[in-house]
Amino acid sequence: MRSAVLTDSFRSSADTPADPRAARTRQGILAAVARLHSHDSGDISVTDIVREAKISRSSFYAHFSSLDDLAVALLRQEFASITVPSSNVADPASELRESYSQLVQHFSQRESIYSYALGLPLSRRAFDDVIAAYAEQVLASFDEPESEADAIRARLAATYVAGGTVSLLSAWIADHRDISADQLVDELIALLPPRLS
Repeated sequence: MRSAVLTDSFRSSADTPADPRAARTRQGILAAVARLHSHDSGDISVTDIVREAKISRSSFYAHFSSLDDLAVALLRQEFASITVPSSNVADPASELRESYSQLVQHFSQRESIYSYALGLPLSRRAFDDVIAAYAEQVLASFDEPESEADAIRARLAATYVAGGTVSLLSAWIADHRDISADQLVDELIALLPPRLS
């Protein structure tokens, strides 16, 4: 396994519109949500977002079909900002620990955004989209499978790791960090399938 965090390829083409004006509007919406959440821990409505972003409701809905869609975009943007540790590490166990440490630190530093996005009542489809996108990144970090059976097992393992990691990080943030970041990294590593740790 090469790395447990995400690269920039986590961004989908749908996340960044080709028209620079549309891209600015979309980024303005995401920035408005971040500003709103940093000032208020309550629920944020579409009305609040469009007022803060200084756009119309129709502009909001041109970019996001729902708050679900917005939450997925926020999560994608945040995951995409996680940098990958150097691949020059000779010790895979150290690299794995560094990768998870960086992931936990990233979540910790952006707790308010993750609390908001993960705290929304996401539809099953939206949650599955986040897990599937993260699973693709996890899968890309695995060594090349030698057979079709290995490829199937790798996809299953990547989905398991992605779902478990996102769920555990969400619970950690929601529970206001009952355990330390180092303890969480230990748990993330301990819960990996044996062939990955």
